[in-house]
Amino acid sequence: MDKKTLPANFFTFSKNREENTPTFSEGKQEWINYGLDNQYGEYLIELLNTSSKHNSLVRKKVNMTAGKGFIETPENANFIANDFGKEDCNEIAVKNAWDLMTYGGGCFAVTWSKDKKSIARKSYVDFSKVRIAKQLDDDSEMAKRQAEGVEYFYVSADWSQYRKAKYKPELIQGFDERYKDELTQLVWFTEYRPGVDYYTYPDYISSVDWIELDKEIANFHLSSVKNGFTPSMIISFTGGIPTDEEMKDIKKKLTKQYAGTDNGSEVFVTFSESKDRAPEFIPVNLNASDERFLQLEEQIQQNIIVAHGASPVVAGVAVSGKLGSSDEIIEAETVFNVNVIKAKQTTIERAFNKITKINGVPALELEGIQSFEQQIKTEIDAE
Repeated sequence: MDKKTLPANFFTFSKNREENTPTFSEGKQEWINYGLDNQYGEYLIELLNTSSKHNSLVRKKVNMTAGKGFIETPENANFIANDFGKEDCNEIAVKNAWDLMTYGGGCFAVTWSKDKKSIARKSYVDFSKVRIAKQLDDDSEMAKRQAEGVEYFYVSADWSQYRKAKYKPELIQGFDERYKDELTQLVWFTEYRPGVDYYTYPDYISSVDWIELDKEIANFHLSSVKNGFTPSMIISFTGGIPTDEEMKDIKKKLTKQYAGTDNGSEVFVTFSESKDRAPEFIPVNLNASDERFLQLEEQIQQNIIVAHGASPVVAGVAVSGKLGSSDEIIEAETVFNVNVIKAKQTTIERAFNKITKINGVPALELEGIQSFEQQIKTEIDAE
C-alpha cells in the first residue's frame, strides 16, 4: 500500500472554513444572492466581532471618517436634523460608515414630500439586509424602468427565514428623480471592486484568511486553558472494524466534540481487530500549536494592518526601535487620512449630496474624530 494512502478504517478530521470570496450571480430567486448561502454579510460580521485586530482598525476608520458627523452650518442644519426621521443624518452617516468599512457599501432610504418636490425623511437601512433585484425581461413597469437604469432591491430583516411571512422580502425602488410615484426609495452605494458583479468585497478582503487566523488562535488559547491544555491524541478502537456507516457515525460524534480550535487538540482515530493488529504510530508530542500560533502573531498583525491601508503607528502597535513620538503619530495619521479616509468620506458624501441638491442645501462634508496628538496640533495651529 502506498505510504500516502490511508486504509478505509483510518481517518482524520478537521473543520472546513467558509468560502470568503464568493461569486455573486443570478439564481432561481427574484434577487441576487449575497454569497452562496445568501449570508455573506453574516460571515463578515462574524469576522468583525471575533478578531480584535480587525475590529480595532474598522472602528478607527469609522471614527476618522464620520465620528463627528457632518460639518453643520445655518444652511444645512435642518437637513441634518432630519426632524421627521428616527435618527439625524449624523447618526445615519456613522452607521453607513460602519457598513462601508465592514461590507464595502452602504444605503439609506429617502421619502419624498407630499408635493414630491423635496426629500422629507431619511432613514438608515442595514446594507446586509438588502439584496439586488434581478433584471426582469417582460412587459412590466418594473422591467421598463430597469431598462432605463432604475435599480430595484429587496429588503428582509432576516434572510435566513425569508419564507416566513414576518420576514418576507419587500421590494423597494432605487433612488431616481424621474419616478416619484414610489414615495420611499433606496439610496445605495458601494466601492468598486474589479471583477466583482452586483455586490462588492470590503477593502480588507485580501486579509480575510489572516483575520480568520487571528480569531482561531484566540479561540485555541481559550479552549486550551478551559480544557487543561489537553494534548493531541490517538483514539484506537480494538474491538473489531465497524461498517462504513458505523465509522461515519463515530466520526460525526467525535468531530462535534474534538475538531477545530474549540478543543485545542488534534485527534486521530483507528479501528483494528485487536491490540496486536493495531497500527503503529510515531509518538504524538504534547500539542505545540500554541507556540506555532505565537510565531504567526507578527505576520497576522502585519497583514491585517496592510490590508486596511494602515501602518503600525495608526493601528496603535508598538514598533521595535521607535518611541512613537507625537510627530510620528500625526504624520502617520495624516498619510492614512489622505490615502484611505478621504475616499471613504467622499463615497458617503456623494450619496447624501444626491439629496441635498434636491432640497436646495449646500453639499455636506463629513468630519472625523482626530487622535489626541492631532487635536493638540490643530489647537496649536489655530492659536
